[in-house]
Amino acid sequence: MIVLALALSLAGTAQAAPPSPWLDFSLSSGGIASSCAASKAVVEAKLAAVAQTANQASFEATARAFSSALAEYGDALASPTFLAEVSTDAGVRDAGRACDTDSSRFMVDVYGREDLYKALKAVPAAGLTGEDAKLLAETLLDFKRNGLELPKDKREEAQALRKHIVELSTEFRQALAEEKTTVPFTEAQLAGVPDDFKARLKKDGDRYLVSLDYPDYFPFMENAKDPGARRELETKFSNRGGEANVRRLAETLKLRLQAAKLLGYPTHAHYVLEDRMAERPEAVQAFLKSLRPKLEKKAKPEFAALVKMKDADEGAVSDHVMRAWDWRYYHNQLLKDRYQIDDQKIKEYFPLDLVTDGMLGVYQDLLGLKFTEIVPADAWHPDVKLYRIDDKATGKLVGHFYMDLFPREGKYKHAAAFSLIGGSELPDGSYQRPVSAMVANFEKPTAEKPSLLRHSEVETYFHEFGHIMHQNLTLARHRDFSGSKVARDFVEAPSQMLENWVWRPDVLARLSGHYQDRSKKLPKELLDRMIDAKNVDSGIFYLRQAFFASADLAFHLEPPADTTKAWSKLMEEVMLVPMTPGTHPEASFGHIMGGYDSGYYGYLWSEVYAQDMFSVFEKAGPLDPKTGARYRKEILEVGSSRKEGESLRAFLGREPSDKPFLQNIGLTQ
Repeated sequence: MIVLALALSLAGTAQAAPPSPWLDFSLSSGGIASSCAASKAVVEAKLAAVAQTANQASFEATARAFSSALAEYGDALASPTFLAEVSTDAGVRDAGRACDTDSSRFMVDVYGREDLYKALKAVPAAGLTGEDAKLLAETLLDFKRNGLELPKDKREEAQALRKHIVELSTEFRQALAEEKTTVPFTEAQLAGVPDDFKARLKKDGDRYLVSLDYPDYFPFMENAKDPGARRELETKFSNRGGEANVRRLAETLKLRLQAAKLLGYPTHAHYVLEDRMAERPEAVQAFLKSLRPKLEKKAKPEFAALVKMKDADEGAVSDHVMRAWDWRYYHNQLLKDRYQIDDQKIKEYFPLDLVTDGMLGVYQDLLGLKFTEIVPADAWHPDVKLYRIDDKATGKLVGHFYMDLFPREGKYKHAAAFSLIGGSELPDGSYQRPVSAMVANFEKPTAEKPSLLRHSEVETYFHEFGHIMHQNLTLARHRDFSGSKVARDFVEAPSQMLENWVWRPDVLARLSGHYQDRSKKLPKELLDRMIDAKNVDSGIFYLRQAFFASADLAFHLEPPADTTKAWSKLMEEVMLVPMTPGTHPEASFGHIMGGYDSGYYGYLWSEVYAQDMFSVFEKAGPLDPKTGARYRKEILEVGSSRKEGESLRAFLGREPSDKPFLQNIGLTQ
């Protein structure tokens, strides 16, 4: 099986060694239940001891002990809750979700405890500096944000609301994770799709079954000639989660607003943004208001060009409107026709094992690291690989990461980097080294071909691995500030910046090689065409991001009576594409229920910073190790141990600017 054989010329191999004593991926469903219960009992005892320090509170015995107790609780739950996303056993996944829900409810209780708040308030702030001062201040703020300044009855009401929200969020995400819908299509309806795509589809009689998972959905929507077939699949895709998720979302929006008002905030958006870089909804609204006209100016002629292509295809029956099931298809046809760019041909130059080897080499050289594969991985699935990270200069251990890259039933369906064990200074002065996991859903290898990546997937790979580096290279003293635990509207910036590397000829020479002859690199003339086409329809794609951000913010400023109608209205107003009748796409908008509530704008917001940071690398050279070392020191290692704006200015050597972002997407001010 061709997975990540890696020909580890850059990474090497090592014998198996547990990356952390906290991790155990062999847990059964019963083992998860007992482990979660035992972990809760341990942390409850430690928190009781913290509460007892109220009359002799100190930073070490109270504030740091509180932070450390919760950090260890998180470590203890790492395996059970992560298995909910990746296990092949449905019972284990269910047990992991139950553990996650229970622990989330428990944390609501923790931040509602008067005895803990009293002890923490008694910690003398005088003399505290740096991370220690920040830890105490932010811990107290967290208690206030959970109602500890409210009368007891109001506080209990807020806690009950939050617990209900946790339950609804878990149910919402589970409905998406367990989605198994397939759509049957005839041979004729598959006209235009790549042969290798069709060859790997399961069949029911003479019909091919197309799932709603990304590796099926996107190739179909980009290539299927039959508009009726595209509409059928898009309708199913936009109805994931069902009416039950529509109800869960609507109820959650109402509960979030109630909880925010109980705590003294006008809306849930005001509550969330208080501790983000944006700080207030008005700043986000101003950001989106400023950006939208620029994006529309670029998007409108882009849509007009796509509609012209549709009219040429459909003739008299064309409705002259770019529909939700049309735009990906005609964007792809435009790339093929005008720029001779065919994703299916390009991906022949990006076999996953070669891309992985090249990517690891780039990150090692840029950040001064050495990666070594650990065999066997002793992970949760045979496909999973495990790597050790060492500092190249000193040879010291930095951390570990897993790679789980192929789809399977019940697995998390997107691409993400999971922080399993966080880095932090331990009581004995040693440093706990982080462990992370990258989870993706790239096309599986077959007997005929290795796994091949589209260029956009290579970009995603670099992005998610950027999160792995952020999580692993931390040197923050306290877990609260460790790794990618930064403001949510900055967390994507380091990874978004690293997407730029996959557009560089010098980097692509290391990443590409035709799967039939690895010596044949991505041809320069093809790369030139790809670069020329990089910003084709960028107005459309960024308007889509602006739409998601606008819908998220609007929903949390004033929950709509009908989320589907509100979604439809905003989609047409902002994205300029009408919603497909009979669908409810908001039911599968996982971000809004998975931690990005009132924060989806962060993808656009952080990309401004990402491109500004990349401008520094452009001047020095994207593979310049000195700039990489400065980036590691000023951005990755510090986490949120200081304000994100300070880290940005330290790396940039100046105030941030949005000019590189606008130039990158083909816009001028």
